[in-house]
Amino acid sequence: MASRRFRPLTAANVSALPDVCRNCTFWETNQTDAATADQADGQQVKVGWAEAVTELWGYCGVLAVNDGETIGYLTMAPAKYVPRLGAFAVTPVSPDAAVLMAAWVSEPLRGKGIGRQLVQSAASMLSRRDIRAIEAVGTYRTGQSCMLPAPWLEAVGFTTVRPHPITPRLRMDLQTTQRWRPDIGAAWHRLTGLVAQPNPPTPATYTRRGSR
Repeated sequence: MASRRFRPLTAANVSALPDVCRNCTFWETNQTDAATADQADGQQVKVGWAEAVTELWGYCGVLAVNDGETIGYLTMAPAKYVPRLGAFAVTPVSPDAAVLMAAWVSEPLRGKGIGRQLVQSAASMLSRRDIRAIEAVGTYRTGQSCMLPAPWLEAVGFTTVRPHPITPRLRMDLQTTQRWRPDIGAAWHRLTGLVAQPNPPTPATYTRRGSR
């Protein structure tokens, strides 16, 4: 796949996500608001979320494209932009970490390393910010889900930091993942220049002065 490209995900290309994903607001809403979001336009909710994250923090994910077709993506954000985290007993996440929310790869291409490259690309972005790790709430349940399988997270470099029989919390330390250093650097070069950089992002734990 010589024409494969990895691009930063922003509100402008949320429409490039697969139908089921761009209308899913599992992580972008809390349990109380979920029913309302399902009845409304899910894509509109996700675009509004992406605009807020990109403006105040930085790119909200990575998009993998081949010959103009989306073949994979992931979304990420600081914890305060992931309302659903509060529904899990293994949270809150660590204050120095960004949250990996969702990831998807086109079914015919699974098992070919695209998911790992997406995570590496996300790590390359975050390692250039004041963010030391990526954390995620995974699941041991099988079948279709809005949550990432814990075994897959472990396969791409995460380790469990808060065990749970169903929904553990896992973490990847960006400063200590030495075996990924060359790959993270290569991922950054794949991303640089593809999309204009947003304003410098703030750390994951940043709170504006005077905000409530």
